[in-house]
Amino acid sequence: MEEKTILAQILQVLDLYASDMRKQFEVLHEKFDSLQRQVQALSEQTNTMNKRIEDMDRRIEDMDKRIEDMDKRMEGMNGRVEGMDGRIEEMDGRFERQITQLERTMNERFERLEAKLGHIRVELAETQETVDFHSVKIAQHDRKIRHLLHAR
Repeated sequence: MEEKTILAQILQVLDLYASDMRKQFEVLHEKFDSLQRQVQALSEQTNTMNKRIEDMDRRIEDMDKRIEDMDKRMEGMNGRVEGMDGRIEEMDGRFERQITQLERTMNERFERLEAKLGHIRVELAETQETVDFHSVKIAQHDRKIRHLLHAR
């Protein structure tokens, strides 16, 4: 009987130990389930972050394309500005040539006017001398006529 008692006690201890182990397994199982949920949540967060990163990558690519487009437009505008600079320089050259031609023409005309004015001055001086001469002669004739009228 002793063997049965010992065996019963061993079975009882094993039962207690098994019960204790079951509780520990349940706690471990709950911890494992909690860890699995946490891993699942982290996985979902990682997926969300990956999607955000992919969106950001697409946005960056779009921005790069826009920047490239803007660079091309700027190059086109630079070409246009250079063309306009060339045309402005050409117009500036034409204006300078026209101004130079106009100055030459004006100078020639002023020289002609000065020459004409010089001739007119000479003619006026000669006319003044003629008028002065005639005035003197008229005065002399007036005196002679008055003298002849008084002498009578």
